[in-house]
Amino acid sequence: MKSLNFDVHFKDLFDNTSDLIHFLDIDSKILKVNPAWLNNLQFSAEEVIGKSIYEFIDPKSHEIYKNYRSSVIATNKLEDISFELRTKDGQKILAEGQIGCVYDVQEPVYTRGVFKNITSKRVAELNLEKNQRRLNTFLKSAPSAVVIIDQNQTVLEWNPKAEEIFGFKTEDVLNRPLGDIIIPPQFREAHAMGMAHFLKTGEGPVLNRTIEIEALHQKGHVFPVNLSISNVKVDDDWLFIAFISDITEHKLLQQEIIRQQAALMQSKILDEKKDEFLSMASHELKTPLTSLKAYIQLLEKSVVSGNALPVQFLGKASHYIRRLENLIADLLDVSKIKADKMIYNFEEFSFSELLSECVESVQHATESHRIEIEESAEVNCFGDKMRIEQVIHNILTNAVKYSPDADLVILKSKIIENRLLVSITDFGIGIDNKNLNNLFKRFYRVENSDMKFQGLGIGLFISSEILDRHQGEIWVESEPGQGSTFFFSLPVRGN
Repeated sequence: MKSLNFDVHFKDLFDNTSDLIHFLDIDSKILKVNPAWLNNLQFSAEEVIGKSIYEFIDPKSHEIYKNYRSSVIATNKLEDISFELRTKDGQKILAEGQIGCVYDVQEPVYTRGVFKNITSKRVAELNLEKNQRRLNTFLKSAPSAVVIIDQNQTVLEWNPKAEEIFGFKTEDVLNRPLGDIIIPPQFREAHAMGMAHFLKTGEGPVLNRTIEIEALHQKGHVFPVNLSISNVKVDDDWLFIAFISDITEHKLLQQEIIRQQAALMQSKILDEKKDEFLSMASHELKTPLTSLKAYIQLLEKSVVSGNALPVQFLGKASHYIRRLENLIADLLDVSKIKADKMIYNFEEFSFSELLSECVESVQHATESHRIEIEESAEVNCFGDKMRIEQVIHNILTNAVKYSPDADLVILKSKIIENRLLVSITDFGIGIDNKNLNNLFKRFYRVENSDMKFQGLGIGLFISSEILDRHQGEIWVESEPGQGSTFFFSLPVRGN
């Protein structure tokens, strides 16, 4: 067997290794460097031989290198060291390796250094650390639960939002099967089958899309979540990243919106049917009423003047016909208001004269009450005289109707801050405070357990709508058993 020439092989190793090798005299002058050292630092041998090693070490690493080298020379022990070299164009190279010392009769002669250029490795490590910090920051601050599992369904990551949503602490779930933690029992078999199907075929129906499913809380209750799953292959293994949001409040809000929409639709349908009924009933009643009124008028004219009984009956019939006429007129007004077809004829008129006419008309129809005008403002208003008369008539007739045990109704009108204020006071049953806000709603009637009053509950609604079109207001002050005072106000035209 041919013997090896170690000098030749050592020279081959010195010349061709990728490690950076240099020899320094005791004064730190460079005696020899290998080609890898020159190539990495971009110098020629002539530019470095005889120069101080510190000319090629980054100034920030001078003390580190000097202290390590001094220690090696003093102790004759190999030391690991990391420091930075400088290339010819000023770039930094991170070197890592060992410094050794050669002695002659216990006197140090030179030191040798063998290093690896770990710049790329260190950059990769720094990038990895940076990416890990970014990932940790993302996981910590993510608005959704982020759960990472491997292909064995083992939990690898569990962020703070997952703790909040599911109630499990991170240390309680890591390295445990996901199916045992947040998947409801009835869905676990399907989950396992889905995972097996993906690993076999590469197909997953729930991957890369958002679905709504149920999840299990640490306390045992099931709640709705939005789930989005992505997959990635690392080496030969699959990882699955799940983004999960608790949608309990969203679902409750959605249900409430649906309930409100259904109620609104039902109310709308009822209103439409009610309006349809009002319109139909009003027109159907009006035709026979007109004929009935005509025949009664003919009878009144034909009755012998000395026969009082038929005249009395006919008078009663006329009274109820007028009452029916008023009811139909009110129904028609409600229909017109709802259809925004109420016609108003605005003109200037004397309010004091109108008030007197209304009182006279209502007083003529009632024998049980005395209607007094205690104060009357001499003022002109601009509006629909007939509609304002309708408002006063509605309030007056209500005052009489709802004070059956009293005999007085008081009216006042006066000017306050360029507006006409009218009050109508009765001394009747009064109104409970809980009913005051509903009093001017359509078809609202105050129920009284002791007494029953006729009416549909539309007079005050119509009055409120009329006053609104006149830039007016209406309100009431009342106490049960003490009577009520209705107020309304109108802008004045002038005195």
